[in-house]
Amino acid sequence: MPKYLPFFLFVFLSSSCATVFTGTADDVYFTSEPTGAMVYLEGHPLGRTPLITRIPRRTRARYVTFELEGYYPMSQLMSSRVNGVTFINLLWWPGFIVDAATGAIVKLEYDRYFTELEPFPLSEDDEGNE
Repeated sequence: MPKYLPFFLFVFLSSSCATVFTGTADDVYFTSEPTGAMVYLEGHPLGRTPLITRIPRRTRARYVTFELEGYYPMSQLMSSRVNGVTFINLLWWPGFIVDAATGAIVKLEYDRYFTELEPFPLSEDDEGNE
């Protein structure tokens, strides 16, 4: 048995630590006032508020948009920050490549997003009907 085998085994097992330990997606809670707004991530529908869903991690910032009939759509930036677990990969640089490819090198900065939707102003026709 080579005497370096335990070292290589340790390095292999500790590679891509962020992918293994923290995963590649985050659970995110979306709420709005009023409730029932449709939530879109980069134009793809996720569901209606209140909503908890898994969002895949990405190294670039993305926008989430809340839409509800009779209200102005509201968008928020979903930014990411460095996932501290990736620093374990200083021992094994291929782990950084795996974590970057899977998105685990970052995690979402916030796990909750709330927006207060602003209603469209009433038109003169609408005011006369009330």
